[in-house]
Amino acid sequence: MPPSVPPVASSAEKACQVIREAIQSGQYPGGSWLREQSIAERAQVSRTSVRQAFNMLAAEGFVELHPNRGAMVVDWTEENLLQIFDLRAMLEGYGCELAALNRTAQELDALQAEADLFSQLARQSEPDRQSVAESNNRFHRLILSAGRNPRLASLLVAVVQVPIVRQTFGKYDQAALERSAMQHQDLVLAIRAQDGKWAQATMRAHILAAKHVIFAAPEA
Repeated sequence: MPPSVPPVASSAEKACQVIREAIQSGQYPGGSWLREQSIAERAQVSRTSVRQAFNMLAAEGFVELHPNRGAMVVDWTEENLLQIFDLRAMLEGYGCELAALNRTAQELDALQAEADLFSQLARQSEPDRQSVAESNNRFHRLILSAGRNPRLASLLVAVVQVPIVRQTFGKYDQAALERSAMQHQDLVLAIRAQDGKWAQATMRAHILAAKHVIFAAPEA
């Protein structure tokens, strides 16, 4: 029998991953046009798969589609990102409430381990910002997974993943990193206690604190 042809969906997902990584690394800055042929060669997929990837990324909020012109990387303004963080506070707060009510013992152990790793990274004299960001993202994904609400997870794709492009820990000084680490520990405590309202309030405060660190106006 001839080898089976991989489904277009998997090729489109591969192209999506290549494009996301390039956007997040800054190779495709906001306002830049994405070229089908270039991406097809880079991802080793067909141009049809690339076009499907553009549609998927548009739904996630990474790109804008323009008829007869193609796809452009979304150029997020500070005002838009501030609004996104307010949405994150509401949606992730609800997700954290669900996690407190639905988590398993194994998920709680994983959350505690990730919170402890984040604390360890934050206490270093010269923290590795990339490792800090990766640990933070894993922690938030664990909470969302423990909530067992796939529809909420889908909504948060655009609300969370797009700001992550801008939400680096470069603006965090040592004190802000350590505060964030303590907030992670507080989140684990609330989830451990299975107190949904406490968990929701703690997550909302955590997201809003991050917003103020990242978008704080420079001192006069």
